[in-house]
Amino acid sequence: MSLKMPSPLLQISSLTVGFTTEGSSIRAVHDVSLSVFPGQTLAVVGESGCGKSVTALSILRLIPTPPGRIESGKISLEGRDLLTRTEKEMQQVRGREIAMIFQEPMTSLNPVFSIGDQIVEAVRLHQHVGMAKARQIAEQAMSDVGIADPHRRMDEYPHQMSGGMRQRVMIAMALSCQPKLLIADEPTTALDVTIQAQILELLRCLQKQTGMSLLLITHDLGVVAENADVVAVMYASRIVEYAPVEEVFDRPQHPYTAGLLRSVPRLGDPGARLESIPGMVPSPARFPSGCKFHPRCPLTRQLALQGGPTQTVSADGQQFPVMQTCVQREPDLREISPGHWAACHFAENFDRARPSVPQSEHRRQVSVDSLQQEPAR
Repeated sequence: MSLKMPSPLLQISSLTVGFTTEGSSIRAVHDVSLSVFPGQTLAVVGESGCGKSVTALSILRLIPTPPGRIESGKISLEGRDLLTRTEKEMQQVRGREIAMIFQEPMTSLNPVFSIGDQIVEAVRLHQHVGMAKARQIAEQAMSDVGIADPHRRMDEYPHQMSGGMRQRVMIAMALSCQPKLLIADEPTTALDVTIQAQILELLRCLQKQTGMSLLLITHDLGVVAENADVVAVMYASRIVEYAPVEEVFDRPQHPYTAGLLRSVPRLGDPGARLESIPGMVPSPARFPSGCKFHPRCPLTRQLALQGGPTQTVSADGQQFPVMQTCVQREPDLREISPGHWAACHFAENFDRARPSVPQSEHRRQVSVDSLQQEPAR
């Protein structure tokens, strides 16, 4: 007798987000599906410009309109479609049910208001309490995130705090209303290694205490190895791999994921040359045909040398053969093994698998051995 999978807290289905610029239309996010279960940490990984932050902003309906627009798809929170909610209803969702830590705390905090005023405003907006109670909640939130002497710090301004302290303030503000889901968009950007470790440890402890879910956006595979339950790898507006964190590190099935892992420095091998993925993530205005990764993909080049229908393409001033199917057809996301999805024509079992919406309630059982994956910081 099989156990029924619990319902996800957040479910994104076939999300497509477009932007209109100078008369042309581009798609920054295309056909993205993912889910976050209660208490789970989902990491969304990829290079800058792949669509990670646009996906996160779409959840809270913070895409500026115009020029942006959600073209299609569904975003459900506990079964409620957020895309059909009014702006007033969304104001109740933001902060109270879904909170977000933005990438740069200095630009997210208002420089002309004190730290206390900004946290108190969020508390009063969502909890409908008086000023005295709101200040008490704010001070407790600051204490919970490890800010010493919160009563005094309440009257300080953002410029009087270090980057790590400002990031703690952002976390305190996000958690002051006890959200069910926290979206952390590059929460350790521009912080030194010691503060990064403190912030990530803080998020893990708070998640354990409150049971909240975490959607973690990052390009740091060391952060992924230490924190994620499930990983969604994004490339050029789409999810190309989706699997439990152990599977992604031990058995990557998309050439892009494998390239990301190869580009991480290894401890104990100081003389090895660091590998890199050639080229850059293409602009949404100039996506290549077929598989968007084929101009940078070492696998399709290798297979083309072994024979089969090939096609010559140009990239970075060079011409080389690739597999014809990579140029002509964009692969869809298929469950190639239980709980492991990939979008590559040459992934294991891809031809026998069928397209499906990725969904995994996996929780990490043991820590991923990040000693060999730890990036140099």
